[in-house]
This record gives sequence, structure tokens and C-alpha cells, in this order.
Amino acid sequence: ILTPGPAHVVVVLSLMATPQDLCKKQEEIVKKLRKEKAPEEQIQAEIAKLRDLKSKHLCDEPSKNFVLKCPKGTRDYDPFQMAIRDKVFSVVKECFVRHGAVSLSTPVFELKETLMGKYGEDSKLIYDIADQGGELLSLRYDLTVPFARYVAMTKTKQIKRYHIDRVYRRDQPAMTRGRYREFYQCVSDPIKSINYCTACHQCSQQ
Repeated sequence: ILTPGPAHVVVVLSLMATPQDLCKKQEEIVKKLRKEKAPEEQIQAEIAKLRDLKSKHLCDEPSKNFVLKCPKGTRDYDPFQMAIRDKVFSVVKECFVRHGAVSLSTPVFELKETLMGKYGEDSKLIYDIADQGGELLSLRYDLTVPFARYVAMTKTKQIKRYHIDRVYRRDQPAMTRGRYREFYQCVSDPIKSINYCTACHQCSQQ
């Protein structure tokens, strides 16, 4: 006759746990390690386990009322609408280039510290990206602050730049009035003989 020991109890409890319980338990382990300031390698190992669970869809709660739709404040564009938009963008870009402007692209997300404190009360409308054990990130709110960060980093003193790209604002959308959470912004920021410390100050201003 075998007497059940602690190991048997653990196995039984694991078999009884739901997938959601396993994910929740793993999340608690990660939080505890971060709180205790455990070695980064150990934390990343546990995060990898959590991602593995999520990749197998074990953490997804079953939904009986799931409806396919675009997230609030966003929309799809059909081929006809895309053709019109591409034509408009092409005309705008040709105009910029004709006047000596060059294109510049920056990441769709930035360090949260780079964006915070630059928009006053509107800073609360910035989308934060969930922390995955690395840097604190946020989706860009506009195209100007990322450009200022670029100028400060590269010590650029002269450039006539244009940028057409998506930006994101966690605002209350008004779809019928063209107010979205994801939308395109078109900007032109000519820089001439600038002291790069000015751009650096804009990036660090709180």
C-alpha cells in the first residue's frame, strides 16, 4: 500500500487546475519574482513559460457571445477606398519632394518616458503597451515628438522632413465625425541650423 505524499498531492492539484488557473498561477510567479528583484534570467525563463501557455490558447476564456468586429475607434478600408487614399498620399508626397523634402520614418511605439509630459492633459490619451518584462512602451500620439527624439539622438542640424503615418489616441471616438483612435497624420518639420540641445530638451521636458 502506497501512502500519498506531497508530490502526489501536487500532481493531483495540477490535474484539477483549469488552463486559466495555470496561467494565473504563472503570472503570479512572474510578479513575485519582479517584486523580489530576482535575477533577470530567472524572470525571463518564467515569462517564457507564460508565453508558451498563452501561445497554446490555454489562457483564453471561452466566449459564447464573441462577435467579429473592428476594435472601437478603428475601421477597415476596402480596395476602392485604399486606391483613393494611395492616390492622395502619392500627390502629397510628390508635392513634398518637389520642394526638397525627404521622408523619415520612426517606430510606431516609443519609450513611455519619451512621450509622457509632452501633451499636457492629453497625455492621458496615450496608449500604453503591456509590460512584457522589458522596456515601458507607448504607441506614438503624434509624429512630432518622435522626430524631436530622432533629431536629439542623431544631432541633426538641418533637414526638411515630411512624414505620413498612423498615430494612436485613446480618445472617445466619434466615427460619424471622422474622429478615430487610429488615424493618419501628415506633418512637415523643416529643421535649419538647430542646436540639437533644443530637441533634446523637448524630449526630456516633463
